[in-house]
This record gives sequence, structure tokens and C-alpha cells, in this order.
Amino acid sequence: MANEEKWYEVTFKQVQPIHIGDNKHGVINETKIFIPGQTMWGALTNAYFKKTNVYDKNLFKNISCFYPKIEGSVLYPRYEEGEFFLGFCSEAEFRQKFTTTFLSTAINSTTLHAQDESLHEIDVILPNEIEWVGYVKAKKEQLDHIGEVFIGGDSRYGLGLMKMVNVREDENYMYNPEKGIIRKYKKNEPLTNFVEFENQNFIGELKLIAEFDFTTTPPTISQVKFVINVGGRIL
Repeated sequence: MANEEKWYEVTFKQVQPIHIGDNKHGVINETKIFIPGQTMWGALTNAYFKKTNVYDKNLFKNISCFYPKIEGSVLYPRYEEGEFFLGFCSEAEFRQKFTTTFLSTAINSTTLHAQDESLHEIDVILPNEIEWVGYVKAKKEQLDHIGEVFIGGDSRYGLGLMKMVNVREDENYMYNPEKGIIRKYKKNEPLTNFVEFENQNFIGELKLIAEFDFTTTPPTISQVKFVINVGGRIL
């Protein structure tokens, strides 16, 4: 049927620097170097709402993590001797080549000096001809409403804008993630989505993932779970 949900490979062109919240080290807010499914789900849902005035938390929930495409190659995650890689780049190399830090501070309106302990640095991924590729299960007409999305909560600072540049049906997509977390996986293959940890024997890292309810203002945490990080392998 023409109006049924199908899996699509979706590509976004990064227009502005983006910050994908991760760890905080002192005054530095570090960015993830891939986009979790939960983050992209929130961006697509908000973009759809702005165009149609329809909010449905189940829309786009079957969605993978998104990865950078550089010079024609999608950089998928893996671990090599305990180090996290995206494609040919170790995490350290990727950060050196494609990220920078924005410095900001709050100003005291009376003295016009920086407020004490207000200095912070935001780690961002620069555009640098980067595209982002992932998979979404939806109706084509729903994706047609998505022209652009904002990743992260920093759009008022000129961060986060990405524009959809390609949508391609992919009937061979092998996973069925919900907001980037899957239960079924292939053993001994690097994971491209998180796997909920249930005492599996694995190589990689455990991460604590919070799922948010965006129907409240501000958004609230609906549940927290341990997951095996992308790039890991179930043995």
C-alpha cells in the first residue's frame, strides 16, 4: 500500500555547528560524536509539529542512531583494542578534526563583568561538509513535512540546524530499533544501535540512557536504563 509505513534511509546536511549532550568535564560540556535515535526522534517530532500542529509521541519512534557521512562514506561505530572508532577515525582523531569549543559566560547586568562560576565551554561538531545518515520507519508523506530539524537545545545560539537532503526507501534494513535501542541483534557484529543490557557477555562499554517525555514542559525523564554502547559486540 502506498500509504503504509516503510523503512527509509534519511540523510541530513549539517548547516550549523551541533552540540549533542554527553559528558561534562568541569566547565566543558562535551558533545557526542553521533546522534542517538532518541535525540533524532525528538528533533523530527518537533519539526513535524511545527509544520502540521500535530504532536504524536509514537510518530518516528522506530528510528536508528544517525552517523556522520564524510567524503561519501558513513562512519559506523566499532571498538578497536578498547578504543571507540567511527569508521576510519578514532574518537580522539574525530574530535581533533571535526569539533571545536564555544566559550560563553553570564554577564552581571550591574557590573557588566562575568558572573562568578558562570564560565562554561560547549563542545560542538563543525559542519565541514558533514552529512548525517540513519533509518526511520514512517509514511513517506510524513517525512515530506520535514524540511529541516534542529539538533540539541541550543538553536537560539545559532546551533543545531540540519536540512533533509535525501530520503530513500530501504526494504533491506535489518534492525528494528525503537528510538535507537534494539533487542534483536547479530552476535559478534559491531552494534549500530544501543542494546538494553540484560547480563549479555559483550565487548565495549555500558552507558546509562535516559528516555524523555517531551509532552511536559520542561521535558521529564520517563525511564533510565543501562545499554551496551554502539560499536560494541555481543559475544
